[in-house]
Amino acid sequence: MKKLHLVILIALAAAFTGCATVAPPELVNARSAYQQASAGPAQQFAPAELHKAHEALAVAEQSFQKDPESYKTKDLAYVAQRKSQQAEALGSIAVDKANKDRANADFQTKQSEIVEQGKQDLSDSQKRTADAQAELVRQAEIKAAQDKADAEYQMQQAAIAQGKKDLSDSENRAAATQAELVKQAELQAAKEKADANYQMQQAAIAQGQKDLKDSEMRTKAALAELASIASLKEEERGLVLTLSGSILFRSADSNLLPPARVKLDQVAKALQAIQARNLIVEGHTDSQGTESYNQGLSQRRADAVRDYLVQRGYPADHIQSRGQGEGSPIGNNASAEGRANNRRVEIVIEREGVSRQ
Repeated sequence: MKKLHLVILIALAAAFTGCATVAPPELVNARSAYQQASAGPAQQFAPAELHKAHEALAVAEQSFQKDPESYKTKDLAYVAQRKSQQAEALGSIAVDKANKDRANADFQTKQSEIVEQGKQDLSDSQKRTADAQAELVRQAEIKAAQDKADAEYQMQQAAIAQGKKDLSDSENRAAATQAELVKQAELQAAKEKADANYQMQQAAIAQGQKDLKDSEMRTKAALAELASIASLKEEERGLVLTLSGSILFRSADSNLLPPARVKLDQVAKALQAIQARNLIVEGHTDSQGTESYNQGLSQRRADAVRDYLVQRGYPADHIQSRGQGEGSPIGNNASAEGRANNRRVEIVIEREGVSRQ
């Protein structure tokens, strides 16, 4: 039934995305992870975890149908992928545990067989000893009338024969015991290996769950911190943090003001918690001055903000600057307020998986 649900879910997703847009890699990976988990031992040994993965994938598919470009879809797909991987790992652990239980049962059975065989060997040896003693007594009684030399000769022959037999029996028992010890060592090694694999898989699952929770908490806290610093909104190109130019630079200048450094320190600290996303720092100006002058000024301002963020530890290969000049106003350049709004710096936090131009 769960396989049927997966087929229906993937078919619906393909029907919606076939005429709209290609599914993001995170969602493709989540589908593949669930299909792999459902085809393995998780379906039998970890059905509850597999059901959770199925529900998480369904939520990601619904988010993708509502808004294919949403950053939320990728986060939901990542969560669904991890849940499928956890279900698959739990299924593998259950298989290993079953193997370990079988190994323990084999070990106990073999120990019992060894004990029983030892008892039987002891009983047989005692019986042989008793039979040999009785035979010697009987031979002594029969040969009592014979002369001493013949009696001694017969006794010596019997002793030699018994010695050879005892030596052969001892060698055979020693070989059997050695082979049994080797087999016991192999069973013990298999048991220890199964125990080690079980412990490693338990540790991997615990670490994976902790990493996922920590990543979600860091991202949520960082976005909340950015929203408290400046205007933060989601656009098609990603999350856009808008910083007013009046708090960053003096008029017609590209040197950062002291208050700007304090605010950018807060921004850099929050951005570093989002695991090195690609950033674009865009500088904007109002329409006063020539277009070429404003283009150069906006580029210098974008460079100043980018360089400062790199100095505060943000990876240089994940951040670039662009001067937009006066070409993208958000306010009316005819008013002082509108021009102040246009003099701004925007930091675009690109979505995961977006290639750099």
